[in-house]
Amino acid sequence: MDISLFRSVASQYQHIRRVNTVSMMNVISHQIEDQVIQHKLSVDFYAGFQKFSNFPDQLRRYSRLGAICRRVYVFGIADSEPPSIPGVEFIEISPSSVLSREWFLLVNTSSFWTTLVAQEVDGRDITTGGRRFDGLWSFDEQVVDRISLLISQVMESSYQPIRKRNYEQQNIHISDISSRMLSMLEQVVLNNQRRRVHLRTLQQFAETSSNNPDNLLEDTAEILHSIFGATGVVIAGLNPSKEDYSVCAVAGDANGKGWKMPVSEGLIGRAIHQARLIQVASVRQRHESDPLLPTAKALIAAPIIEGQVYGAIAIGNTESNQWDEDDGQTLMAIARMLAIHLRQIDNSVSDPTEQLSTHELQQAVVEQQEAVVHLLTLQKKLRSLGNLTPIQLEVLRHMNKHFGKLVAQIKIARNLMRK
Repeated sequence: MDISLFRSVASQYQHIRRVNTVSMMNVISHQIEDQVIQHKLSVDFYAGFQKFSNFPDQLRRYSRLGAICRRVYVFGIADSEPPSIPGVEFIEISPSSVLSREWFLLVNTSSFWTTLVAQEVDGRDITTGGRRFDGLWSFDEQVVDRISLLISQVMESSYQPIRKRNYEQQNIHISDISSRMLSMLEQVVLNNQRRRVHLRTLQQFAETSSNNPDNLLEDTAEILHSIFGATGVVIAGLNPSKEDYSVCAVAGDANGKGWKMPVSEGLIGRAIHQARLIQVASVRQRHESDPLLPTAKALIAAPIIEGQVYGAIAIGNTESNQWDEDDGQTLMAIARMLAIHLRQIDNSVSDPTEQLSTHELQQAVVEQQEAVVHLLTLQKKLRSLGNLTPIQLEVLRHMNKHFGKLVAQIKIARNLMRK
């Protein structure tokens, strides 16, 4: 008998069905698993993975479940050899079965009961491009009992319904899960707000670099202060000696405009010297701080780098743990765009003697091309005469060999000029 857990409840509970992405299915699954792990619930735990090759990513989590639960049952197509985990039993299902397209979890005890049942649907999620699942997550005891009965049939075991339930304890579990989900939702809202800040910052920087390039450093510092939310901003330029840098622009509670600082000092110096992004979530020691941002408890320093290091940008916040990885990458993007701007300035005021040598190189390449063309013309004329002696033929072969080398050299010279 081909049993479908999803279809057994789908039509009756259509009002609570949702089409979810893989990431959302994982979130729900982890909530159920975490509740069992955190409260050390000795339960029979049932999980449908569709196929065993989907299991390795959850190995650590299910090793913990195996140590806590009475028994963990993992269902799937045996497309790979499952690992041996104490307390975890792998149950093979047929590739042609309906169950092979279903993702499910089940816990059913007198004090905690819940189930997630879903079936993979055709098509891909518009946003993520990943798989989609039509399913439902329920704490309804009738739904849970129904799924429990069907799983017992799949396993060909007897079903023992739960006669008495502890609703007070169940409410505590639901409250725990709801609280965690709410915290996750709040974090998503905060992350979305930060992303909007990142976009506004990058947009404002792009407009400033186009409309007012002469004051780009000062304006960038102000953008990072007023829009990005840094309490202090420093933009520094590496001096020709490479041993020190000068503070070009500051904003907020940063200080030191016009100062000259050794590369060996401060977070800015480290970013310049190491040519990499440096983040400090919470300043605890002196080497993590920067003298130009003395009040900062959280810092990011990004090198202004494009082929070479031009300097660095540093931002600070008076509160710890205010910056995440995305903040660092946004600052790094701005630093790279600044580097491109500075490189263009360098190119526009490059040494006239360098420009002259480039012109001479171009002239030499043209003359070399003309010489090669002339020699090739002579070679063709020689061949057209016919009845060449062995010595003449050998000379022509040597000419061909050298022509190949000359052409290769001309191509290299052209590429150098393009760069």
